[in-house]
Amino acid sequence: MKNFIDFIVDAAKESDLADEFHKIVQDSDHKEISSWLKDKGYEVNEDECKKMVENKDDIQSSKLGVMY
Repeated sequence: MKNFIDFIVDAAKESDLADEFHKIVQDSDHKEISSWLKDKGYEVNEDECKKMVENKDDIQSSKLGVMY
């Protein structure tokens, strides 16, 4: 299974994946994000997903440069 770095690379290539990620981070908790990533083929632990939730405003405002 791919990891989060693989996800970042893939999302940089596929804008639809990046758009989905922005939406799921904004609307979900860490367990839902982890599940979504797993469904997409990426293994990302819940602690890392908690960090995403804690920083969702920065992610939404496109401060995650490689994603947008």
